[in-house]
Amino acid sequence: GYSEFTQIRAADDYLGTIGGGNGYSSGKYIIAFLGTPSETGTWMLQFGGHHYAQNITFSNGQVVSITPSHQGVEPTSWTSNGLTYAPLKAEYDAMKAMLASLSATELASAKLTSTFSDVLLGPNKDGQFPATKQGLAVSSLTTAQKQLVLNAMKPWLQDADDATGAAMLAIYENELNSTYISYSGNATLTNHADYARIDGPSVWIEFVCQSGVVVQNQIHYHTIYRDHTRDYNGL
Repeated sequence: GYSEFTQIRAADDYLGTIGGGNGYSSGKYIIAFLGTPSETGTWMLQFGGHHYAQNITFSNGQVVSITPSHQGVEPTSWTSNGLTYAPLKAEYDAMKAMLASLSATELASAKLTSTFSDVLLGPNKDGQFPATKQGLAVSSLTTAQKQLVLNAMKPWLQDADDATGAAMLAIYENELNSTYISYSGNATLTNHADYARIDGPSVWIEFVCQSGVVVQNQIHYHTIYRDHTRDYNGL
């Protein structure tokens, strides 16, 4: 939510102070509206910047879409004024736990043949979901493993208001047995091009590790959360 947003912006300030230059700044994030904000029409609230994009669509006063949504961070953690920040730790921990629950056979089924140095469905990739599901069917997993798949979705859904996040989770839980999980690289998500994906009838989440741009001896994270049927809903 808002704390994650402020920490991601703070990461850009930090990059600016350690050699990234004035191209990195919390001041280089914007707010925008598509349509006219009202309690009756359809309109969108947008937040955007280097490592953050949030698109929230309202219709008749109700939230009808919280996607596409992008979060990234470089470095993955840092300390400033005695405080340590790691805004995407929940996302990382949940994806890692989901993959760590898989057996060797399940990991083999889940592994993709392609490699990814960034998310597949980033900017200018609206609606370009793969035609065929890839990876491991969640329907084949145990109840405990299925819960870890749901847990892996939650950090993205919790960026929305509580009611909307809960409503989306209920939809994705109902579709869980038609959902697939996959990864590329290493399942530990610690090296460049390590990648994880959740792909359901509705939900689409990607998490990828990239080599650092400013902090070049470390990786950093890019993520995307989309919905097959609800991106920019109604616009």
